[in-house]
Amino acid sequence: MYYYEIYFIIIGGVKIARPLKERRLFCLPAVKCFRPVDCISSCIIEDANVLSFEEMEALRLVDLENCDFQEASESMQVSASTFCRILKSARFKISQSVWFGKPFVISGGNYKTAEAGAVCGRRCKMCWKKEIKNSIKPKNKEGDG
Repeated sequence: MYYYEIYFIIIGGVKIARPLKERRLFCLPAVKCFRPVDCISSCIIEDANVLSFEEMEALRLVDLENCDFQEASESMQVSASTFCRILKSARFKISQSVWFGKPFVISGGNYKTAEAGAVCGRRCKMCWKKEIKNSIKPKNKEGDG
């Protein structure tokens, strides 16, 4: 466990854990488990690295969407330093899984998903879903009947 995950507020000499702020995700990944081809199914439970949904969102924003750290941290509604820690943790776990042939599972975390259909009108590259209101389907020019 990393030290940044739990913050303490001292009230009257008693340590009380501060709840973590929810991170904003655009959508959840379609696949939630990866493993090497030669890995037996039992190693998924025992040796798997666990990536949180926030870590996967950080990877998506920086590596797939080519956002800089400032844009990505604003998108997830966290500070830039928190975003860097999330991204560093995700890259470490992915590298460890690839290098040592360990499976990884995507689960858990403290997050909320964005509403369907982004304000910017972009589609999610993972699931390609987008809510389109009052859209008109283009008609086929040839032989619609």
